[in-house]
Amino acid sequence: MLVSNPGENRSGVLQWVIVLGVGALVVTVVLALNLIPRLSEGQKVLNGAKPAFTNERLAADVAGINIISRNVDMANPIMEPSGGGAAEVPALVAYAAKQLHTTPANAAAAIKKNFPHTFALLNAIPLSSVTAELPKLVAFLATTLKITPAQVLAALKTSFPALYQSIANLPTVTSGWDNIQNIDGLTRFNGTPVTTVPQLRDYFKDDLIPAVAAQQKNFDSLDGTSSVNWIAPLLLVVGIIVMLFAAAMIVLNHRGAISRSQSIAAATVVPVVGIVVVALVLVLALVPRTSNGQNLLSGLKPAFTAQRVHGDRAGVTMVSAIVNTEDPIMTQSGGAAGEVPKLVAFVASKTGLTPTQVLAALQKNFPHTTALLEAIPLTSVTAELTKVVQLLGPGVVTAVPALAGTVLNAPYVTGGWDDVPGTSAATTRFDGTPITTVPQVRDYFSADVIPVLENQRTNYDNLTKTSRINFIGPLVLIVGIIVIIYGLMMVALARALPPGKRRAGPPSSAPSPEPEPAPEPEPAGVA
Repeated sequence: MLVSNPGENRSGVLQWVIVLGVGALVVTVVLALNLIPRLSEGQKVLNGAKPAFTNERLAADVAGINIISRNVDMANPIMEPSGGGAAEVPALVAYAAKQLHTTPANAAAAIKKNFPHTFALLNAIPLSSVTAELPKLVAFLATTLKITPAQVLAALKTSFPALYQSIANLPTVTSGWDNIQNIDGLTRFNGTPVTTVPQLRDYFKDDLIPAVAAQQKNFDSLDGTSSVNWIAPLLLVVGIIVMLFAAAMIVLNHRGAISRSQSIAAATVVPVVGIVVVALVLVLALVPRTSNGQNLLSGLKPAFTAQRVHGDRAGVTMVSAIVNTEDPIMTQSGGAAGEVPKLVAFVASKTGLTPTQVLAALQKNFPHTTALLEAIPLTSVTAELTKVVQLLGPGVVTAVPALAGTVLNAPYVTGGWDDVPGTSAATTRFDGTPITTVPQVRDYFSADVIPVLENQRTNYDNLTKTSRINFIGPLVLIVGIIVIIYGLMMVALARALPPGKRRAGPPSSAPSPEPEPAPEPEPAGVA
């Protein structure tokens, strides 16, 4: 008969208590750090941002912000008096007079004759002066046409939609150029305030878009192999199963109801679980993925602050107003240039005046507005600028540095307005709509890119606020390796039991049977 050892019983129980503790540790980490909801929301961030991280769309970001940037450089000198362009007009005329060896008056007349659109634009700036004239112009048309100002605007919207679009948006642009509406303390990533349109351009061009582009590889690493929202539930399930199995084995060992072969089989389960866990970590590259995922989250952290996300929306709203103002007047296809003579003819027909008389009245009372109408489309200005520089010499750029910003950037903007450089047939919005024009670039930023930040900000915050995520891969790997090593030790100890042996159970409370008396010895000498 085999005699069981109570010490082996205690050893078996202790081994499985440790296994139970490992399972409890895994479950505690998952629950204490809210890994299930956090990684679920992290998956939502990945799903929502995935369209923005393709090569084609990152290229669209760069192409789009480049033409917007050049547009800002073109418009900044002529938008407000602070831009400096209007103040340089007399200096430009004086420089032209010197180069042409004539008087300033004759030089101005020569510019007007040879470059009428350029001359008109010079007389229109700053464009904030056009904004100041618009309410008076509407009132003038109301009086002249004997209708209300509201009816004037309604007639413009119906019969002259391109002009109306520019008129309706220009006040927002000029009034917000140096103080963007609702920007509410937006700052660059380095803390520099963003209040003007040029500063907004710098924020988008040098901070936000590069931050997204820099994280493409990290994003692809975290997102590429598999989803991440399964990791926490899997860990929780494994932890619970390990706990239940260990608890069952503790009970069986305590009762002494497990044989050597059963101990070996049960112990073998432990390293198998560890091997499965380690295999998952390695096959799914969980360590580098979570490490790169943390780099992704850290790199995008400045972009996901509530203040910046709010500022992004205010900024793109301002960009939209700029595009809406310029689109009708930038190229002939915008439509505003073709509506100007129709508007003059319409007023003439309603008043009995000749078109020439109507135009003269407009020039007298609203000189900046009339000059702008005569300057459009701005592609006509661009066509003249090369000849202006040829006539006056390259030194004109140095003579009027603020206006030089408009001169140097206008060809790029007007030439790319309907065909943005850097875009191609593969450049599309999230829904597959092509991106080739500046208005389409605006729609892409406004309706696709910025909503990613808006819609995923809460999910991002929930994912990052409790702890980092780069510990998950190494933690799971280490736990798996420890389980393998410990499980192999358990198997070795189970194999060390004698064959057929059953672990001892707890001491019984039943009385032990009386031992049989030994037989008395026989007397010596008896045969």
